Amino acid sequence: MKKLWKLALAFTACAAALCLTAAAAEADTAPIKVWGTVSPWDGEGIFLKNGDEADNFSEVVVHLGDAPVVDAETGLPLDVEDIQEDDTLYAWINPAVTLSLPPQGSAIVAVGNVPADGAVPEYYEIAMKPVMPMDSSEMEVQTVGGKTFTVPADVEIGPWLTRQIVTLEDLIPGTQVLVWKDAEGKAEKIIVFAYAYEGYLNLLAASHGELLACINGEFDDETPQFSCKKAENGTALVPVRAVAEAIGCEVRWDKELGAVVSRNGDVVLSAKPGAEVIQTSEGECGISVPCVLENGVTYLPAADLAYWLNVFFVG
Repeated sequence: MKKLWKLALAFTACAAALCLTAAAAEADTAPIKVWGTVSPWDGEGIFLKNGDEADNFSEVVVHLGDAPVVDAETGLPLDVEDIQEDDTLYAWINPAVTLSLPPQGSAIVAVGNVPADGAVPEYYEIAMKPVMPMDSSEMEVQTVGGKTFTVPADVEIGPWLTRQIVTLEDLIPGTQVLVWKDAEGKAEKIIVFAYAYEGYLNLLAASHGELLACINGEFDDETPQFSCKKAENGTALVPVRAVAEAIGCEVRWDKELGAVVSRNGDVVLSAKPGAEVIQTSEGECGISVPCVLENGVTYLPAADLAYWLNVFFVG
């Protein structure tokens, strides 16, 4: 399944062969929740109007693309063809919104068939791996954007469009969910979308001053860890080979291109020591601090490397 978060590449692609750094494009930005009545529109997409003058997106065009469209009552897929004029639709769109009037954005997920007296489920992306306290039957889940929600141990949880079994253990960083809440604001039903990343990257400032990183785990004896560096401005730099190989990529050295990272034979990126840009499948793109080569190890800013490898960056 395509990464839901990247469905709006048309709005964030490199311009004139030079794109923004991943750190700038994806730094702590949460999806934008929009809603409204489906209104007449001559162009492509669905035009929503909600009449709230205080809402910056009281009028917005939503492009559904391949985004999941969910029935608010059943949690099942809602046929786009069933969305009619005057229906109420909620959507979470990528924060890269066009400056047109009305503004336009690509949906990450949309919810329709909302009951007049029913609550609308909320979309979240998990920011940190939640832990159930020993003395409690519920846990707090942190999400991208700084919000939290409470999950009881007996919550109803299931996958989107598959038969696989999912549990609270599957709420790892980067997991995208739709959450229905009860009258107390606690989760009573969770739909878990297929994991859209290649993994997740954790960083830790160790007690002895060393900066460590790990892939797909916590800082314990069971998860391999590798040493990182810090740029003069404090930006975390991670070893390209260690991170890339941990998610199954291949890395080679080229005297002209520097470190070259490939996945299944296709080049993902190349990074040349000292350069302030990297070469990617989308062209030449800026990075937040220059590439570093030290003792035979190539380092890139953690957020930038994670973005281009499609790895969720916990930080």
